[in-house]
Amino acid sequence: MPMDRSTLSPYRWVIEVLIFLALLSQAITWLAPAPILGPIITSLHISLSKAGLIISIIALCISIFSLLGALISERVGVLRALLMGIWLMAIAQILSGYCTTFAPLLACRVLEGVGFGVMIAPPGTLTMQWFGEGEWPYINMINALCSYIGLTAVFSLTAPLYLALGSSWQRVVFAYGIAVAVVALLWTIFGRERHVIAAVEPVPGQGESRSNLGEVIRMRDVRLIAIGLFGGMWVFQLYTAFLPQYFHVIRGMGLSEASAMTAVLPLTGIFASIGGGLGTGMTGLRKPFMWPLAIFTLVGCAGAIVMTEPIMIRISLVLVGIGAAGSLAAIVTMLMELPGMTPAKMGTGLAFVWSVGYAGAFVAPFLGGALAAAIGLRAVMLAFLVFQFLPIGAMYMLPETGPGRTRYEIEPATPSIAADARGLDRAP
Repeated sequence: MPMDRSTLSPYRWVIEVLIFLALLSQAITWLAPAPILGPIITSLHISLSKAGLIISIIALCISIFSLLGALISERVGVLRALLMGIWLMAIAQILSGYCTTFAPLLACRVLEGVGFGVMIAPPGTLTMQWFGEGEWPYINMINALCSYIGLTAVFSLTAPLYLALGSSWQRVVFAYGIAVAVVALLWTIFGRERHVIAAVEPVPGQGESRSNLGEVIRMRDVRLIAIGLFGGMWVFQLYTAFLPQYFHVIRGMGLSEASAMTAVLPLTGIFASIGGGLGTGMTGLRKPFMWPLAIFTLVGCAGAIVMTEPIMIRISLVLVGIGAAGSLAAIVTMLMELPGMTPAKMGTGLAFVWSVGYAGAFVAPFLGGALAAAIGLRAVMLAFLVFQFLPIGAMYMLPETGPGRTRYEIEPATPSIAADARGLDRAP
């Protein structure tokens, strides 16, 4: 339905800039060690398995604490939850710069993961609070860019920054921590939550629950999205964590060359995010930008490992970037559009699906690093591609929710619920 833009606050664009910076900070914080994993291994005298744990422990914490973030948002508000998360993430990243042994560094990474997890739920709720329904695909597109801009920055800048800062990985992560602290300060000063009055009364016969989690988990389509993200994150995290090391050790590339080669993936992701967001917004369809693109990731990941010519490796990484990034705006928008979804439930739903997804992201690098010692990194990366069939199958089974759909069974109660969500646009 047409959107009444006159009732939307122009301050929503300030909020979107802050959301963008917060999501960018998450990506940089998480994968900052990946391009300098070799020097970290040498400095701390650790195995590849422990090095993988440095990356994957954050995913475990996200998986656990994203649900906590949703509960905190329900109790104290999304803004306070976001502030808790981003400040914890910034402080832990700064402290990482002072670590000289494995245990303290791992402890700092755990704290970063807790902060990251607490930040998962708020952006989705804030987007539904501040923006109109017609703007969701495009805002989700912009937010999807953050991960890939952050990854591009990490793989493009970290190795040169490492050399510029005296070949000290501690100075690199400290510098990134300061950058995140600046973003946290901006949120503290300019962050706002949009409070609105409910547009409809509670449905008779439904008691008030202390949390939306149980109701969200019972939604079949939410579970399918979670399964898809589990498989997709398993593969994506394994490859982004170990591709620089694979190119460096197996393909004989230099540290900077290996990082630059890997940077093709997130750089492609930037353009794929834009294309996927514009496509889902302009066509009014979601599914064509989901499961078909998951096939791209499968083919691209296999090519990146099997191919030996640099040009073919780059083409393969382009396919991975298209598959991984092109679907993000459609997935989040579909989650917002599911029957029964409201802004309050959206934060919890987003936390749940990413909690399941990041569980896969935790296990993959840790298990992959351990198995690589026995069967080799190449064999592990190829074998784990079986998990990419999960997003292909799960996303295919989802119903189409976009306004351009030709068939979609909507329950009688859905229009009133959708009106509740759109009531935010009309709220004073």
